[in-house]
Amino acid sequence: MFPAMPFHRCTLCYEDGKTMATDITVALEEMTPADATGWFGTISVTHPVDLVAGRRYQLVLDDGRRGTFVVRRNTIAGEEQRAIAIYGMGPLR
Repeated sequence: MFPAMPFHRCTLCYEDGKTMATDITVALEEMTPADATGWFGTISVTHPVDLVAGRRYQLVLDDGRRGTFVVRRNTIAGEEQRAIAIYGMGPLR
């Protein structure tokens, strides 16, 4: 059995750093120290956000770390809930 992914509150930004949405929940999994630049996760949103598969965005975590990510896919889970799979493009710093 895999351990649960830790949840964070975050701010989503466009690639240029302009804020898109705040107070968003994200579950993150970071790779082992041998591959410390990789991470992935799932963003859960209940309101519309402009995230398009294949484009780059920035994530700012509640612990102050930030990183660039690409949207892998958007999944609608009900009328309002969306799960957005993301993949990190470099380390969270």
